[in-house]
Amino acid sequence: MQRGRGFLANIEGKLGLPPLSRVAEMVDKFPDARQLHLIKEVLVAAEAVSRNAPELDKVAAIIREINSMPMDKLEKLEKLLKRIEKIMKNAPQDLVEFLTSLKE
Repeated sequence: MQRGRGFLANIEGKLGLPPLSRVAEMVDKFPDARQLHLIKEVLVAAEAVSRNAPELDKVAAIIREINSMPMDKLEKLEKLLKRIEKIMKNAPQDLVEFLTSLKE
């Protein structure tokens, strides 16, 4: 048995392979089907996010700007945004579509 281990270690050394015990550990740590599915979903989501990178840059810029605002201005901005939201909820759909088309 010892001779077999020595032979195996010799082959591993000549071929530059990791020891079989390390290979067995790596196989044990390999993700199961559920984990692989979750990893795939994360990668798909990351790809979708990467396609929208310019918009993410805009969001990051807005966050930095908001972060640098004094508290009183943030409170005023919050009130203004709430008023705009209320107006948009009560606005006729034709007006909302018209305003949206101006953006394009």
